[in-house]
Amino acid sequence: MRKPWLLWFFLFIIDAGLVNLGYLLAFFLRFGRAIPSNNLGPFIDLIPYISLCVLVCFWFFELYSHTWKRRMETLYSVVITVLFTNVSAMAITFLLRGFAFPRLIFISAAILQVCLLGSWRLLWQVLLDRSEGVKTVVIAGGGGHDIAHKLGSLLGGRRYQVLGIFSTAEELEGNSFKDAFAKAQVVCINPNISRDAREDLIARCLEEDKEVLLVPELYDILLHNARLNRVDDLAVFHIESLVLTPGQQQAKRLFDIVFALVGLVLFLPFMMVISAAVEFSTPGTIFYRQRRVGLNGKTFSPVKFRTMNEDAEKGMGPVLATAGDPRITPVGRLLRPLRLDELPQMINVLKGEMSFVGPRPERPFFVEQFCRDIPDYRYRLKVKPGITGLAQVQGKYDTDPADKLRYDLYYIRNYSLLLDLQIIFQTLRVVLIPEAAMGVSGKPFSKKFEV
Repeated sequence: MRKPWLLWFFLFIIDAGLVNLGYLLAFFLRFGRAIPSNNLGPFIDLIPYISLCVLVCFWFFELYSHTWKRRMETLYSVVITVLFTNVSAMAITFLLRGFAFPRLIFISAAILQVCLLGSWRLLWQVLLDRSEGVKTVVIAGGGGHDIAHKLGSLLGGRRYQVLGIFSTAEELEGNSFKDAFAKAQVVCINPNISRDAREDLIARCLEEDKEVLLVPELYDILLHNARLNRVDDLAVFHIESLVLTPGQQQAKRLFDIVFALVGLVLFLPFMMVISAAVEFSTPGTIFYRQRRVGLNGKTFSPVKFRTMNEDAEKGMGPVLATAGDPRITPVGRLLRPLRLDELPQMINVLKGEMSFVGPRPERPFFVEQFCRDIPDYRYRLKVKPGITGLAQVQGKYDTDPADKLRYDLYYIRNYSLLLDLQIIFQTLRVVLIPEAAMGVSGKPFSKKFEV
């Protein structure tokens, strides 16, 4: 869409209208048609502020982006948006001394808003999915079965029919690929084909008006947000380094200190309860320290609540945790999906060893392994590791390390304080979605390529 802001504006008008309609209906339920002027007047004055809260929250939760979302993900985002909007409305009401909202109004309005907004947003998503219909896809490059399986996991929404998977250069030159390419509406290109073949495929897709799903290499991510410049009359792309500028580093550090202090104050009661639960549930220490790799490859020891049995790796060496891991304690099975075991790491943030947002720190054993298997992995060490990150809110627990790396490098290339805030807000949504927190055990992909 050439002018997506028109669509965003249309969506915002309806979203803000439904939220304010929820408040108005709550007043009708409370007072009937004769709403007292000392309630209605202040409410009308607050409409611009409430609408602004809706715009900010929906933007933070990517509900104005073109990114595809599962329906439960959309519904969770709506619920959290309604919660934040009502908390903000209560704060604004207090600051303006316009006590127009009895507590019953906020409660009933929140229920009505979730129903109105949830129904509207789910309806909009269904309409978008149906308008696109079933899309035919051809996949070029190795790893195509994994991509086909991911397309098949998009249940309850978009539908894809994979016409074929072509991994080798010989297959891409064959008649079967040419026939599938002619019928396909979407071409998905993996980075493990030659650059010449990839450029040729993209050119053919543009010529024949086909959509392209390109799995990016580091090269592609580095080009994102590159500035067009010129040397005399020569057009050049100016590509900045992946290291944050001194100004960005200072702003991020201030952001981290403020959020860590506020977070420790807000979550201190929860941390005390969790400490008691860990202490009395299984033998062992409350906190768990483990060497991790941080900025520029320096190691440090992040603090976490212990979620595994004491000496869980004794006699077996470093092993990545898996869904249903028997080493995880009963309390740990509750803490890990909700990411509550990460709360003590705010201490590491205050010490300057971590940031609130950044690539998740890994153990030296795995970093060495990843750097050997994925050479570009070393670039994620150019920023401080984070408690949460783009890979955590966009990926899953069992997302492939190479795919997580793409998100991490995209974050480094596009860093901003607004992006940090957006990731923190989206983390609140992710902890409510078990699939995002613990990963999915998918069924084997059908050989018929029917998705």
